[in-house]
Amino acid sequence: MCGRVVTSSTPEELAEYLGADEIVATLDGPDHNVPPTRPLPLVWEKSGDSKGSRKLGIARWGLVPSWAKDPSVGNRMFNARAETVTEKPSFRSAFKRRRCLVPIDGFYEWGPAVPGSAGNKQPWLVRRADGDPLVLAGLWESRSEEDSGTLRTCTVITVDANEDMAPIHHRMPALLPPSGWDAWLDPSSDRLKFVEALLFPAPTGLLIRHPVDRRVGNPRNKGAGLLEPVEVGAVVEDPPLWPEESR
Repeated sequence: MCGRVVTSSTPEELAEYLGADEIVATLDGPDHNVPPTRPLPLVWEKSGDSKGSRKLGIARWGLVPSWAKDPSVGNRMFNARAETVTEKPSFRSAFKRRRCLVPIDGFYEWGPAVPGSAGNKQPWLVRRADGDPLVLAGLWESRSEEDSGTLRTCTVITVDANEDMAPIHHRMPALLPPSGWDAWLDPSSDRLKFVEALLFPAPTGLLIRHPVDRRVGNPRNKGAGLLEPVEVGAVVEDPPLWPEESR
């Protein structure tokens, strides 16, 4: 499950990192505690665009299927399981033609309480060990709303947890390596089995994590202080690389 993220990179930084040719919309600023229903940055390609033309914009987190009459259905569609994303009516159409990259700077997950601490769950901040953005596999939809114009929404795909995440939670967001970005974004690709094969747990050691203050449980708390480790034992490891980047 992935239900709370950090977005602190600037649009210009994300556009350069992800090779976006155009910035069409931006967030209001850094947000260190983004819950579902709030905007996330995303990169996509549209059918008919020239090959490799990528757009950086924003979308409300929580996919609203094209057939849904009530957009509030998206409030609970913030994750899609990789194992069923090609079958579920809510996601299968978007998986075929509307895949996107969702760049974030970290995400929070709640795991078992750390010995010696109060409470039942301990929040952890998870990020890349090398400091680069996490590029999540996502899907997007777009619809016209009478009162607000175009509503673009998105969801984040999840997979089984890797060894880094398993002590905290049994699921994690699907992270895409740079070598998979073109295929994932290509809306004309009919090699869906190949695209589906990109959805696997991140290599062990790619991520680092540390426990953070339980204030992160309230999405109204937004300060950068939420990112700081609390005194219950931070986890620090050497930064590894994606397999193809190490060659």
